[in-house]
Amino acid sequence: MSLLTVENLSVGYHHKGTIVQAVDRVSFTIELGEVLALVGESGSGKSSIALAMSRLLSSPPAIVSGRVMMNGHDLLRASEETLRTIRGGTIAYVFQDPATSLNPVLTIGEQLREMIELHTERRGREAAALAVEWLSRVGIPPDQARLGAYPHEFSGGMQQRVMIAMAMMASPKLLIADEPTSALDVTVQLQILRLLRDLQQRLGLSVLLISHDLTVV
Repeated sequence: MSLLTVENLSVGYHHKGTIVQAVDRVSFTIELGEVLALVGESGSGKSSIALAMSRLLSSPPAIVSGRVMMNGHDLLRASEETLRTIRGGTIAYVFQDPATSLNPVLTIGEQLREMIELHTERRGREAAALAVEWLSRVGIPPDQARLGAYPHEFSGGMQQRVMIAMAMMASPKLLIADEPTSALDVTVQLQILRLLRDLQQRLGLSVLLISHDLTVV
């Protein structure tokens, strides 16, 4: 059985009295442990697909139809309670610009612990220990200075490593990486791609990699 099945997914947007079709009947499946690349030029609807899959698009203006099946649930028709369990838990996201995804007024440690306590049973010292462990796994020295730092004190590559750590903390089955290296320079791009590949291979993770760059794919 496939981990995730997308059938005839369509996304349109209300705009000035008309509907602009961004995605038209897209279908694909993702197996356990598989890496699937979704490739297209900028503006072709790739991010709309990623966000629509777990109902992260505001409706209106978005109009979403089709089926997205996971764990026996059609995510487009599932209850909010079911979606809260799946988002961040079974499906995790890493987006292209970590600077806009991290909260600028909370320290890195606070944001990591918040994610852990939201999606796992760990609290207090256990949550802090897991935060330190995942910083180390993604190649960030897990010292107290790092945990107490704010996002602006990290480079773009370090911020993206934090985002990957946050995505992985609840042991998701599917990681959706939406242009995860486009905001980084070429050398750091390679480091992040190697990190993603290493995590995917070691953990048997399924990955939906979204990119406009065939070299990255």
